[in-house]
Amino acid sequence: MLRVGLTGGIATGKSYALRRLAAAGFQTIDLDRIAHEVVGRGGPGYAAVVEAFGRRVLGADGEIDRKALGAIVFADEAARERLNAIVHPLVREEEARRVLAEGLPAEVWITDAALLVEAGVHPRFDRLVVAHCPPEEQLERLRRRDGLDRAAAEARIAAQMPQEEKLRFAHYGLDTSGSFEDMDRAVDALAGELRAAARTPRAPAPVPVDRAAGALVHGPRHGPRGLEPVPLLADIAAAGGLEMRRLAKALVPPADGPWYRAARSDEQGPAPASLAAPVVLWALARGCDPPFVLAAAASLARLTHRDGPAIAGSCLFALALHDTATAGRVPDGVPSAWLRDAERWGGAPPPTLVVAALEAARAHPTDVSAARAASAAAGGDPDLAAAMVGLAIGVPIATAPPAAVKVLERLSSMGS
Repeated sequence: MLRVGLTGGIATGKSYALRRLAAAGFQTIDLDRIAHEVVGRGGPGYAAVVEAFGRRVLGADGEIDRKALGAIVFADEAARERLNAIVHPLVREEEARRVLAEGLPAEVWITDAALLVEAGVHPRFDRLVVAHCPPEEQLERLRRRDGLDRAAAEARIAAQMPQEEKLRFAHYGLDTSGSFEDMDRAVDALAGELRAAARTPRAPAPVPVDRAAGALVHGPRHGPRGLEPVPLLADIAAAGGLEMRRLAKALVPPADGPWYRAARSDEQGPAPASLAAPVVLWALARGCDPPFVLAAAASLARLTHRDGPAIAGSCLFALALHDTATAGRVPDGVPSAWLRDAERWGGAPPPTLVVAALEAARAHPTDVSAARAASAAAGGDPDLAAAMVGLAIGVPIATAPPAAVKVLERLSSMGS
């Protein structure tokens, strides 16, 4: 089953796209509708919302007045965070219940929600689709739909992540501008691409414990902003994937505000590529392909860095690790397709720090010390080169930290 997240800003046409995709035969679930249900009277979140925001958000019928609540949370970021903390866990529980209730998995399952990226849960999906349209068209759609004046509509749009920023996390950008016929053609083309992606094998393929440990033992010990590879891998395994808001709280110093605003332009710590190994090891145990790995590595890099080359470097290194893990050997070179994909996700070419490390590992595919020395001499990161070779040749499990072995054995059991 290909798990697809569908998101987009307010009034960008994603709900229309979801209906079109459902008509095309895909299984769909609307998390925004579920969110309304869980805070409805008698729902599990109703009392908590009333307690948090008072009876001023209730209509005459006792139901939560969405417009009244919206006026509060769209004007106050802290209020939005408070509401999200109540609603998101309940929505996740209901989503899981409904998916299980369907029985056999569908070829493609599409989950629609406005705040997948803002909530930091988009790495739960194999692919992410972001619906978008020109800003003025978005504004006019919102005014017509909700009967808002221009100032109110602009305020609601401004309260959300900008479309161009959200698109940086997308595998597919769905252009919903123009007529309904234009939208239909765009959605139908997307449906074809998703069906093709669903045919790509993604069976779990956990890396043998001794080789996975080799990447962690010989690779970087520390990452940016206080994150470290082994604890990060343990966190990913415990949470069932990358949970960006959860990781943002673990930063040093912790994120102040949305997780996607936590990165610092002047970050001087280790490169985000130092955290690529945990992402790849988890992805292979889960059954994920290179497009997923690219997106996950980019999202994690954006948590700590705004630097495009650094983000691209993390993506490139993740691709190289994925290839090494699946082939059981260091790749013979750096394919141009990897460089293009890394640049697409980072918005800039990857740095020498990573490229030289990969070349050093290629030149010394079975000798960790030689790869380290060659990488350092060429301006690369010695730890990255060593991680590549360590992943290929492995280490005696007794030499690995017990905490790392424990989590790696857990990942290994996922494929059995």
